Amino acid sequence: MILSSRYHHRRQLRVAASLVVVLAGLSGIARAAEFDEKVKAPLMRDAGTLRVQVQSFAARFTALQTAGPEQLITNRALAGERFDLAWQIQQAIDVRRPLGDLSELGFVSRGDGSYSIDLNAFPQWDRVDQKLPEILPQLNWGAFAQQLGIRGMAAAETAQLKAYIDTHDARAARNARTLPISLSFSKLVRKYDKINRPVPDATVLSYVYQRERAASEATREWTAGLFDAVDAHGARILRSALSEGVSSSIWAPSDQAAGIADILATVRQPDFEQRATVQANGATP
Repeated sequence: MILSSRYHHRRQLRVAASLVVVLAGLSGIARAAEFDEKVKAPLMRDAGTLRVQVQSFAARFTALQTAGPEQLITNRALAGERFDLAWQIQQAIDVRRPLGDLSELGFVSRGDGSYSIDLNAFPQWDRVDQKLPEILPQLNWGAFAQQLGIRGMAAAETAQLKAYIDTHDARAARNARTLPISLSFSKLVRKYDKINRPVPDATVLSYVYQRERAASEATREWTAGLFDAVDAHGARILRSALSEGVSSSIWAPSDQAAGIADILATVRQPDFEQRATVQANGATP
């Protein structure tokens, strides 16, 4: 067993606020999108509509997975749909809106406002693209490569994987996408402050949504590149090795009001942009 763990999914706005200045890597910032106040975070309309959306997504995921199990990594549109659905569900959990019975679609109520998911049975909710950039660089590569070899991966393919991990910084790629969003949002907050208008909670949520979606797309691209680093045979072995073990997730409510307050306090710091940019260059402000 190579990877066996329990993952807790908690989209904590308070954590988002603390991470907003922990940025690294400026490559690609010129091409990255800034915060767009017109782009609203998707919210659940009602439990019935959400159920239909999740059922439709699950059916298409299953069909595409039959053709290729890497679809949630290589299929940008499908990954984006999954992100938006997960966002809606998490926001509903945060404000404790009833989701209805979604157990047959993976979400099992724990009776306290949180939900558990068996990711082995419902792989469409497994964020492999988030886990791999965090896990692979920290593995004992010698032992991991040996296990891949036992499964049939050639030494040359293992070397290609290691070279990709060593030369592609997922965190830098992710933060290169999110830094322009954070900086432009801080400018918008200053505009609101200048005219003595409160920043709407919905605008802050849209900021978090846009930043997290951009980060998600960056890690998806990194993971897609990882699988492209080897041929189809090597990719199958890697996927097989990484899918072993029992994996589950818990989605629990976060303190949304406190998280919004923390984000605004962070971006209102007078040296926020300077600190963010300096840290993006890898230095200590």
